[in-house]
Amino acid sequence: MLTIDRQDEESALLVTTSFQEWQRDTFMSGLLPVIGIAGTSGKSTVLRLLDAIFREAELRTATWSNLGVEIRGRRQRGELGGWALALSRLAEGTIDVAIQELHWSTIHAVGLPPASYPVMLLTSLRGSPDSVWNDKHLQTATNAAQKIAEATHPTGMLVLNGDDYSLVDIADNIAGTPVVVAHAKESPAMSRQLRAGLPSVWTEDGAIVANLGMEKRALLPIGDMPLTLDGDATFQIANVMMATAIASSVGIDEATITRALGQFRAEPEILPGSFNVWDAGHVRAVVNRLTSSWSAKQVLRSINPGAHRRQISVVGDLGDIEYSDIVELGRVLGRYHGAIVLHSNHDEHRLNALRHGITSNDYPPLIIHLPTERKAINRALRTAREDDVVLMLPSGDPAASCRAAARFVSAERGASRN
Repeated sequence: MLTIDRQDEESALLVTTSFQEWQRDTFMSGLLPVIGIAGTSGKSTVLRLLDAIFREAELRTATWSNLGVEIRGRRQRGELGGWALALSRLAEGTIDVAIQELHWSTIHAVGLPPASYPVMLLTSLRGSPDSVWNDKHLQTATNAAQKIAEATHPTGMLVLNGDDYSLVDIADNIAGTPVVVAHAKESPAMSRQLRAGLPSVWTEDGAIVANLGMEKRALLPIGDMPLTLDGDATFQIANVMMATAIASSVGIDEATITRALGQFRAEPEILPGSFNVWDAGHVRAVVNRLTSSWSAKQVLRSINPGAHRRQISVVGDLGDIEYSDIVELGRVLGRYHGAIVLHSNHDEHRLNALRHGITSNDYPPLIIHLPTERKAINRALRTAREDDVVLMLPSGDPAASCRAAARFVSAERGASRN
């Protein structure tokens, strides 16, 4: 199936001529064409990107995401029963490919059968060297990542985010082919990958470059992909590279990949709370789940580069944030002039920690406390003026924030036409 061409030792690359060849050879290896996706962040986005690419290729897909199981885009009633149905349809050939999110806690507790997946992806582990982790959670993730490597079939491949250095050593412990993606060709993981003549994807001259076949190919320019916000959303570029690496390596042609990526947007219907962005005239509204200071940094750099625009941030309950990370979260949010609207918080110690972080900046924004999410969102949107960014960071269901942002943008666009 996925093979290494050893005729040229300096450019040994992953070779497959078509999706049908990959699919056939997967079955011949005794496997089903299932792609597993694990990681601390980015799983759902990569899953949806892959699903969009496969659908553009007119393939029949099944997915198991945090929204449940879907077969050919139709939600199934139960997750376990729905996934069993998807696998049986894969075996009988009425579904072409399935994509499955795998979560650290489930993998750690239940495990995975060794050598059972033709394609695995690890999107991230720590995210960044200074990410704040609970030791128990970090150990769970680390153990699960190793099980992901062991679940990769010897004839298969494991795609790794080479910018997350905590994942690099895992590539040394798999029987299959490691595929590394990274933003820079000069990064340590990418340099090592290229020296070994192994499959790689990186960015160069404003485009995503894939070296997965017989030659290096520049794919769609980064600025032509709406998901990347003209290249400002670097974490989304990483997600696109990982989806590109998998799609190319299982035989999807370049034209199909570029068409799908050029059309894809993180709509709330498929990615609720996963970096949903609306631009209405000169006002930008963004909804992203509240997770960690590291995640917040990525989002903030993407939606308000250089902190040049006034920003109103709506922050939900801090109860699920690691306590040791709350001060840093406040410090990061406090770098942006404007206002921070807090709601639904009942733990005064956590609130004090966040306030301490916010006010540690030289020119901190105004801090407003409101009792409910609805009041906080309404205050933020009513206050927004030209060139503002409104960032909503819900801690629970993001549906209310998404609906409010969509209504606001629709009203702003209507007003601009009149």
